[in-house]
Amino acid sequence: MASLERRAEASLWPLVERVVRTYGLAGLAVAVVRDGEIALARGFGTRDVRTGSPVTPDTLFHLASVSKPFVASAVVGLASAGREPALDLDAPVVRWLPDLTLADGRQDEVTLRHLLTHTSGIPDVVDYGWHDPQLGDDALAELVRSLSAASLTRDPGTEFSYCNVGYEVLGHVVATVTGRTFEAAMTDLVLDPAGMVHSTFLRADVPPDLAASPHVGAPLVVPGGAYPYTRRHAPSSTLHSSVTELSRWMLATLADPGVPERMWQRQADVGDPPWSESMALGWFLGDHRGHRTVGHSGADPGFDSRLALVPDRGTGVVVLANSNTGPVRAVVRAALDLALDLPPESAGAQLPPVTLPVAAALAARGTESAIETFRRLERADPAEVDLDDACFEEAVWGAIELHRAGLVRPLLDVWTTVRPGSSQAWAMTGWAHLVDGDTRRAVELLRRAVELDPENDEAATLLRGAEDPPAR
Repeated sequence: MASLERRAEASLWPLVERVVRTYGLAGLAVAVVRDGEIALARGFGTRDVRTGSPVTPDTLFHLASVSKPFVASAVVGLASAGREPALDLDAPVVRWLPDLTLADGRQDEVTLRHLLTHTSGIPDVVDYGWHDPQLGDDALAELVRSLSAASLTRDPGTEFSYCNVGYEVLGHVVATVTGRTFEAAMTDLVLDPAGMVHSTFLRADVPPDLAASPHVGAPLVVPGGAYPYTRRHAPSSTLHSSVTELSRWMLATLADPGVPERMWQRQADVGDPPWSESMALGWFLGDHRGHRTVGHSGADPGFDSRLALVPDRGTGVVVLANSNTGPVRAVVRAALDLALDLPPESAGAQLPPVTLPVAAALAARGTESAIETFRRLERADPAEVDLDDACFEEAVWGAIELHRAGLVRPLLDVWTTVRPGSSQAWAMTGWAHLVDGDTRRAVELLRRAVELDPENDEAATLLRGAEDPPAR
């Protein structure tokens, strides 16, 4: 491992430091496992810009959807343990949740396998309700009961369509068959056996001295009084862990000879190469430069995460960030190249996102200065910054989803001024008005977004919700 450490010092760590600096990130943590041990683990930046406390390999991040493979591990374990397993993946979920009903009466068609592979046909949630967290032990049961107003969007088992709600149902199944809360059951079934002693699905159990704070906007800020947490979405989103403890879990997973057969067989086509070509049970299957990968990614407001395993080489990489504005995928690729002894791919010059200088001008001198800064950078040749609309979107969506749109409204105003033909600029601004309760203005802006780009499905979905809000 000494050779790997030397090469990391020469190439990987300088790259990560450059990413943190170039993209103005708060913090980042990286770990690599290889040959049965934790080969590399390091933290960069801060876990909270207000205090400057450093990120370490033991810093606990909200993992977002990287929570899902853990839930899948618990479900598959309950379906394969002993002579009389507690679960059957191909039986209707109503066997364990008889109170589950759908508006079209098709609940008997949905199996645990459908839920694990995002092929259930159950429609996904639109508003996660981070601003109104449900913290009671009955939060999952209430979410499952709320599905009585939903109808299947496709026949179960026929088509992949990513569905967080399906994992909430799976979490409720785990809680029901174990007689525990979901969070307690996951600790007993998965976390403790892997030595993940600080990891938890309960935010209240995260030690403050280890916790990473979410960062949104540009420049990055910690949204006061807001956090992507509610027990309604614990199974799909709320695991908190560190790169150290995730490395222990990766090692345990790679060392289990039964995992490939139980969990990593292709179940459905996804068609998002290179890392999400198909779906297994809770894991995405893909490829990294000719090496088969299994992994998962996650993004919730203020956090970004990605975990990738290369089973044939006994290798795994995890990268965690406490903002949504950095190229986590690029760091994972670089770490995989290093761990697999591959020559690094040429990534070209890394340009900072245009939102960094624009937001700095906005904070210092106001809107007109920010607009002029954008115009000057737009004229620069060669380019000094990344001018893509994605830079604005990455900077604003987290605050809006947390119902803290005021934090990014000035940046939204700049975006729509400099890019009036951008469908996504108007979609994000319409969404901001929607969460602030100004439905009339939201509908107007979302209609503009759809007119500019009829294929903007995100804008169309928001527009339908604004024009026909669900009954409560």
